[in-house]
Amino acid sequence: MTERLIIRLATKASQTNHWLIWSDSENEIIASGEVGSAEQLNLLTEKAQQRTVICLLPGVDVYIKAIAINGVFNRQIQQALPYLVEEELASDVDALHFSVIAKQTGLLHVAICDKQKIAMWLSWLEAAQINCKQFIPEGLALPYAEGKWQALQLENEWIVRENQDIAWSCEQSMLELLLEVKLENNPAQQIESYSPLPESVIGQWSYNDALLPMELLSKGTLNNKINLLTGEFKTKKESNGLLEKWRLPAIFTLVLFVFLMLNLYMKNAQIEKQALLVEQQVEVIYSKAFPLQNKLKYSRIKKMLKSMLVGLSGGAEESGFLSMLNELLPAFVNNPELEVTSLKFDSKKLEMRISVSGNNFQSFEKFSASIPDHFIVEQGALNSSKDRVSGVLTIRKK
Repeated sequence: MTERLIIRLATKASQTNHWLIWSDSENEIIASGEVGSAEQLNLLTEKAQQRTVICLLPGVDVYIKAIAINGVFNRQIQQALPYLVEEELASDVDALHFSVIAKQTGLLHVAICDKQKIAMWLSWLEAAQINCKQFIPEGLALPYAEGKWQALQLENEWIVRENQDIAWSCEQSMLELLLEVKLENNPAQQIESYSPLPESVIGQWSYNDALLPMELLSKGTLNNKINLLTGEFKTKKESNGLLEKWRLPAIFTLVLFVFLMLNLYMKNAQIEKQALLVEQQVEVIYSKAFPLQNKLKYSRIKKMLKSMLVGLSGGAEESGFLSMLNELLPAFVNNPELEVTSLKFDSKKLEMRISVSGNNFQSFEKFSASIPDHFIVEQGALNSSKDRVSGVLTIRKK
């Protein structure tokens, strides 16, 4: 079950914080309520466990501004943002946090908030041991309808969304004054309200079906990509508590693994030494078994015995995959800088296609030169990436 805890943070520590738990899979409210102050947010600590936490910021503390720019948004414009609107702001721009919430050619929409406010909200959550990675201005969680404003009353404040990227909030006593200013040139603006309609305010108001304010806002957080936790407030990746718990045992396990690999290496060295002795013994035994044959090295003895077996089996075909691979094996052993990534064999064409990578182009030349003369080597185009060279070699018998 996918559940989200949505918290509407208050402007001041002494004010009420509303919360709601929403189930996306069941499309319903699991629980809802409010805590009387920031100190009581720890009552939500357990509820925040194993749930995605999203916080809604009061619109009275977030100013969303449309800013005209030249061309497309880039890093230089990002750095210049505070100074493009400096004259319109009462606060020092160095004390403000700027988050781009929407961008298009020639126009940005920027959410502006006091840095101390964001730091204060984060400190509340930290004290309550609540991990939140997304801050959304509450007005941008209201429904969006083309050409119509959306409005909702939460306690003594009205939340208004003008369009897809602009929203604001105000106290109830300021609503009429703000609407007169904003709708001076459009007094017939349609406004859909999810709360009982206010008295004697400008605009063409209509009433939608009643929903709990937090339910309406919670639905607006689903798939909402807006996040004011950017720049210096960008959240770090959450450390995995389980990994931290097992970090020390993992280190011991790694040390033990290295020790076992070292021990295995030493044993392998002993086995190779023993194998060399066995090869020498095979050479001696072969000389005794076939005194009329020339004295041969172990590698030649293998081929000679295989030829004898083929003859005994009625001339069975010896140009198969294993036979071909066995003949090419010394070339790979003598060129350890080449790394094989894939190998394909065509039994009809008696052809082997090998994808390899090496340190440089000379590695391929050296490898091709070490292939026995009774093979034809075709080298495809070589690609150089970073410090490796890769390509495909096609090998077939003459």
